[in-house]
Amino acid sequence: MLIRLLVLFITLVMVGCASHKPQGYVKLIDKSSTLPENAQLYVKVPEGIATFIGKAPDYRGKTQSSAMLYPAITPVDFFASVIAHAAVSESLRDSHKNSLQSVADKVIEPYRAYSDSLKNKNLVNQLKEIALSRGFTLNKYENSQHDEDLILDITPIYLLNKTEETLILRNQFLVYKKKYKSKKERKKRLLFQNQIEVFSGATIQGSAQEYWLNNDGENLKNEMNQLFSESLNLIAERISSKAKDTNVKYKNYRYNDGDSVVFERAIALSESCEKVIFKTLRGWLKSIPASRIVNQTECPKQPIDAVL
Repeated sequence: MLIRLLVLFITLVMVGCASHKPQGYVKLIDKSSTLPENAQLYVKVPEGIATFIGKAPDYRGKTQSSAMLYPAITPVDFFASVIAHAAVSESLRDSHKNSLQSVADKVIEPYRAYSDSLKNKNLVNQLKEIALSRGFTLNKYENSQHDEDLILDITPIYLLNKTEETLILRNQFLVYKKKYKSKKERKKRLLFQNQIEVFSGATIQGSAQEYWLNNDGENLKNEMNQLFSESLNLIAERISSKAKDTNVKYKNYRYNDGDSVVFERAIALSESCEKVIFKTLRGWLKSIPASRIVNQTECPKQPIDAVL
């Protein structure tokens, strides 16, 4: 009888996880190799100010297996960061997630006056400095004049953890033709879709709030700009390169996300004394400062030559 109950329980768990479709999940789509040489991408960002929210609890639980964290925040669902595991996410009601996010957002109240001055369109002022391959170039969306133009649609969301020491950018990137811009995502005929997560450095001396707000919030605004620039550089290299992950090497990473130590199995893309870049099992890209990597005592002797 006990064995039958155990088999039934395992079956139910497997079925539940297999059928789970997390809200806000960013599915990897990569048809960038079909883009023509010398393509021009027109960069589009949301109107208004940059979205800045508190980093909600990860809800990983106490088991080792549930610590396999795959956070996802998209324009559709700001609260998907609460969902860390299929079995847990199914049990969370929307009202519960909303309340958790409301609590998390209290941490950014002292920063509102400064973050509200950062407009999304000002994040894309340095497009000519972005390195691309295959003759690709970036241009501002307002310069697009034709329906066949390729749009690089970017939705950045910034998060601050509860101790105020860790700033994270989660950036969603879409590529589609301009004539599909008014369509829903599933009808845009996407040529590319992915998410990039970029972390700030691991150490702040003294009060985190004083650091970020020093000199009229200059440190906060500079870091937000730097994280955006880094994510745009990564995605530009990804989209404009025909070769993809030609030397795949899986590694186990443990890193400090600001609230706890996270474990991820991923494809190593680049490692240096400054940062580690990898692709998660869902295809998302992450850039983690080396100072956040647990038990990394020395710099890599050779760079990983997997193609971004």
